[in-house]
Amino acid sequence: MTTDERFLDTQQVAGYLGIHEKQVYTLIHDRGLPATKITGKWLFPRHLVDRWLESNVINMPETQPIPGAAGDLLLIAGSDDPLLIRLTALFRERSPDILVLQSRAGSGDGLIALKKKLVHIACVHLVDPQGGYAGDHIRQFLGADIAVITFAERTQGILLVPGNPSTIKDLSDAFRRKLRWALRNVGTGTRALMELEMDRLGIDPEPILAESVPVQSHLDAALAIHAGRADAGFGIEAAAHLAGCDFLPIRQERFDLIVRKENFFLPQVQALLALLRVEEFEKIAASLTGYDLKESGKIRV
Repeated sequence: MTTDERFLDTQQVAGYLGIHEKQVYTLIHDRGLPATKITGKWLFPRHLVDRWLESNVINMPETQPIPGAAGDLLLIAGSDDPLLIRLTALFRERSPDILVLQSRAGSGDGLIALKKKLVHIACVHLVDPQGGYAGDHIRQFLGADIAVITFAERTQGILLVPGNPSTIKDLSDAFRRKLRWALRNVGTGTRALMELEMDRLGIDPEPILAESVPVQSHLDAALAIHAGRADAGFGIEAAAHLAGCDFLPIRQERFDLIVRKENFFLPQVQALLALLRVEEFEKIAASLTGYDLKESGKIRV
């Protein structure tokens, strides 16, 4: 084991999985094996490796149907988003007889919950290390029997102290300063984006991670920065707007809702998707800033 038994290095995870060490790198990039890179060295959170193994089991016994399939319950899990929270609030107003339970545990956990048939909808934004959106990986993970519906395009970037007193100019500049970073959990799309950008710029992540402040959501990150507990963090423009932080845009990303085809036509699922096309949803998005709804409601092939 490593000094911290919660983590495995590449050699240890190869032994744990019973494979050659070179195959580990293929699993990271092609099969989504959970990993993080510290000072050029891959580390694997053991509990996430166990969950990855469980989620990739084939010939799994049939799970019990989702409670409330008749239409009185809507279960959602996955990534965090302020506009999605407001959409579900609008849904509750329009469909008061349906109970909505929503877990904001990150894109990875949302996919696992959907694979296990524990939820109706997974909320996902994942970047592909080769560029763009990791749609192929999602279909490999879940199979072809899914519908991918665009929720919105949104702007990801760096949340900064109001007024940007450190005069941060760009991402490279931010990483090279001695800043306290608001840090999302491993398994979230935002954490994956941060690690991808550090790797692309050749940044040693260890000093950044050592001084980081753990946060649970985009808005938590923005509030931590506004309160002076952190100096910077990856997050979306809407969170910066809500908390009064400065914002340095990096990229546009797609935020999707993923549904098993067997659940696609359930009344509660269709009722939520229908709200993506109403004028009130557009007004809410405009008030938050940082969203583009041109593709909202579109089913991706």
